Amino acid sequence: MQQQQVSEQTPLLLVALTILIDFTGFGLVLPLLPFWAEQAGANAFNIGLLLTIYALAQFLFTPVLGSLSDRYGRRPIIVISLIIEAISLAMTALASNLPLLYVARFIGGLGASNIGTAQAVVADVTSQERRARGMGLVGAAIGAGFVIGPALGGLLAPLGITIPFWIAMGLALSNALLVTFFLPETRALPTEPSHFAMHTGPGLLIAGWRTAHRYPAILRLVVINLLYMLAFTAMEAVFALFGQHYFGWGAAQIGYVFTYVGIIIVIMQGGLVGQLARRLGEQRLLLCGLVLLGAGLFILSFSTFAATVLLALGILSIGDGAVTPMISTLLSFISPENAQGETLGLAQGVGSLGRVVGPLVAGMLYTLTKPGTPFLVGGMLSIVAFLLAIPALPIARSQGTIHVEEVREHSPVHSGKLE
Repeated sequence: MQQQQVSEQTPLLLVALTILIDFTGFGLVLPLLPFWAEQAGANAFNIGLLLTIYALAQFLFTPVLGSLSDRYGRRPIIVISLIIEAISLAMTALASNLPLLYVARFIGGLGASNIGTAQAVVADVTSQERRARGMGLVGAAIGAGFVIGPALGGLLAPLGITIPFWIAMGLALSNALLVTFFLPETRALPTEPSHFAMHTGPGLLIAGWRTAHRYPAILRLVVINLLYMLAFTAMEAVFALFGQHYFGWGAAQIGYVFTYVGIIIVIMQGGLVGQLARRLGEQRLLLCGLVLLGAGLFILSFSTFAATVLLALGILSIGDGAVTPMISTLLSFISPENAQGETLGLAQGVGSLGRVVGPLVAGMLYTLTKPGTPFLVGGMLSIVAFLLAIPALPIARSQGTIHVEEVREHSPVHSGKLE
């Protein structure tokens, strides 16, 4: 048992470190990108389009990279994606006009489409009892990267606006070397390609959807992830305007508030989520997380005092810290073993779509209605996700065992129907 834990721990910690470095680089350049784009002639719409293009590439390619990792292994796909990220960052630093900047950011979104593959590494090396802790560790690494990256970018910016892009490129290349030499391959490649690994060409773009169509529980969880992402990113998009409107907060105060949110999420995912999953079970913890997320958004929509705002953000941050790893954990439980990367990639890709649509809808609601309306709508989306999650996984922990086969044996794929 101790040897098994050691074999799980090494790749788990290495993939968490990889994700931390990756998102530190992303967070390092994100706050500076609008200023660099302005020098290339961008206006507010162009800057928003840069973010949209990046997220669109993730929506398209995260399921593709996940599917390729099922076929060729996790390590080569992660390494290639990191090299693509490095190329994108160099192109961004060298871009002298908007078209080149658009191309660079689209390529960057392709390179950043490796999160589903990284989560598949966790699914490969962890037992079902330890899966939630592993997914939480990846989530904590993402949150820590978003805390460290912007702070580092702020320190480096006075040296020159393109310096952080080159530093981020160096981090991506260093990360690729780290994965190449130290991360063991965790995917046991089959001697013959399976049905799920036979997608080629355009079929790769819809591979994840084919699997989700055959497994209704997977499809429900993917939709839940989309609703959750719409709700949370809508809050992120307009909170600065909300804080300025009611409290006169500037960039520094908003930065402190988001740091507060990030720290709570990191603590939740990095240490508490595994223990809570063992006590409550993964599905109950997902339901609790969605309730807390919705409650926090509802409270925030009616908050006119700073203390109430902080309370609401604390509640929704705890919910967020539970929802993200639980969706990934439950997806890994019910996905076919030879389609883990594909399924987790699909969920992350659809989440990227939520990051595109959520801010746009939130901005429209904020402009046309009251400042708290985007939070109110986000709370409603959380409730819809909660209702979908109740039957999302028609299996439960029974004496410490998760009976996944009860879901699979009724699948048309499991029964040999490959239509």
